[in-house]
Amino acid sequence: MKIKILKLTVCLILLVSFFSISSCEALDDLNDTADDVVSEAVDEILGITALSEDLNKTTTNFNIISDIVINNKLVSSSEIKMTLPSIVSISFTKKRYTQTSPTGGLNLTTNSYSGTISKSKFNKASNVVKITVQNNTPTVYVNNVATTTSGSGGTGGTGTTPVETKLVDKDVTGKVYQLSVVSFVVPTGVKTMVVKTNEPNDYYRNLADLFLRKDSAPIVAGPKPPTYLPKYTWTADYISHTPNREVKICTISNPSSGTWYAGLYGYNSDYQSRLTVTITK
Repeated sequence: MKIKILKLTVCLILLVSFFSISSCEALDDLNDTADDVVSEAVDEILGITALSEDLNKTTTNFNIISDIVINNKLVSSSEIKMTLPSIVSISFTKKRYTQTSPTGGLNLTTNSYSGTISKSKFNKASNVVKITVQNNTPTVYVNNVATTTSGSGGTGGTGTTPVETKLVDKDVTGKVYQLSVVSFVVPTGVKTMVVKTNEPNDYYRNLADLFLRKDSAPIVAGPKPPTYLPKYTWTADYISHTPNREVKICTISNPSSGTWYAGLYGYNSDYQSRLTVTITK
């Protein structure tokens, strides 16, 4: 009888132990599953902030980064929440302002960038995307780590794909027989450059002739009254002197990089013209 009771007791102990072990294992599995769910939830909804800086900024030469779009959403210094796919799209615009002469205005060059970044770079609940411009080249950082984006571009950059860029867009005025010169810098890889003058709004004085020269300013002389000497002469690489108020235009294929000079000369009249220089890569 004692032997039977002992066997029964042992069986009960083993049975309780089995259920205890099974319950612990089930609880561990449940905890792991809960952790996975929480982790996935954190990964899915992330905070994104976008910043920018120009390391070489001066009062006469600086870049501004704008229109930063991540995963098809406009992002700024105020954090926004979003879910990210495995491959994250990014795009932005870089506006470069340069002053080519002490008395001249600022010239604007606009470039657009686009590409993709791996989601693995966004490894925090709150992530900071920073676009840093150095030597006129933008680099994308995610959480202070430089990121190489996929696409046709440099590190952090992202395939520069401007259709056309305006190097100069300004009003130029002058007196009769006066030469007004505007300088600008042409980058490498330009396929076409168009230099043009037309009439600004509400003005009808596009009376200047257009002269274009590489590396140094055009030289223009005459013909001044009362002798009208010297004769109307010039030293320039390209000219356009259509009659009266017609549009003046010079189109150059594959222009060499460097500093160019556009000169407007008042042949027997004061003038006010809108000068534009547009390049296409």
